[in-house]
Amino acid sequence: MEATSVSIGPEERGLAAITHLSGLAGYIIPFGGVLVPIIIWLVKKESPIISTIAKQAVLLNCVVFLMFCVSAVLWITVILIPAVILFWIVLGIGAIVLPIVGAIKASEGTYYRYPVVGLIPQPTLAPTPPAAL
Repeated sequence: MEATSVSIGPEERGLAAITHLSGLAGYIIPFGGVLVPIIIWLVKKESPIISTIAKQAVLLNCVVFLMFCVSAVLWITVILIPAVILFWIVLGIGAIVLPIVGAIKASEGTYYRYPVVGLIPQPTLAPTPPAAL
């Protein structure tokens, strides 16, 4: 969650916020948390910021699902059941809160990277030429 110098233009702020929130679609539509960001990613390929946010949403949902599945195996051991329940609560809160924080930041024009997952997809922006004097 380090600060980045990438800002989101006013014309892309709404779609950036929707892209962050699209990861929450999986709680309403089966596989929606992965399919909706992939569709946005494919449609807005030419926008590096929107496509990167969509990649983050997909990665976040995949990582949360994998962590849930791996921790479900620990459910077999009776002694770790309380730890697994606590982990699932923290994981669920993180999976809901991070996209909401990202959407709020995007609506303010600030590019937001999810912790750990956001380090992988980086927006590739063309360097801006220096201003002529």
